Amino acid sequence: MSNVEAKNQISNGASLILDTWWNSFKVFQSFQTEIAEKSLQHLHNQRDILNSTRETLGKIEEDKNKFEVEWKAAFQNTIKSFNNEQVERLLTTWINQIEEINKTVREMSGLSHQAILDLLTQSHSQLETNVKTALEQQHKNSVEVLEKIELLIGQIKKQANNDLLPTK
Repeated sequence: MSNVEAKNQISNGASLILDTWWNSFKVFQSFQTEIAEKSLQHLHNQRDILNSTRETLGKIEEDKNKFEVEWKAAFQNTIKSFNNEQVERLLTTWINQIEEINKTVREMSGLSHQAILDLLTQSHSQLETNVKTALEQQHKNSVEVLEKIELLIGQIKKQANNDLLPTK
């Protein structure tokens, strides 16, 4: 094997090593991109769950209010069937007291679950915005790094070829 052939093989071997490393690096970058996409999908799924929870709690509240109205009407009809004014006044007072207690409990629990849900939604929205911003910046930096590494590999190959191959 001549000296030129040996230098040519060394140059090809160096190029092969650099190309293999470069391809591995690009595969690693694609994994990062895939992880970022999955992270965004999970955030989207969490947002859907929060929205679904909000809808479900709203439906529960609506059903509970409907049940209260129906229960009150049925109970008042039962009271009227007694035909006793004193019992009717007592039971009406009792119903009004129960409604007042129920209203207070609803306001206390409604505010807390609504406030917690609002806080979770707001926090999640802020987290989603921050993650998107960070991923966009990471992608921008990644593209810049890939471009610079590609240029560097090209320069290294060119320099290796110039150093190893004979000039005429």
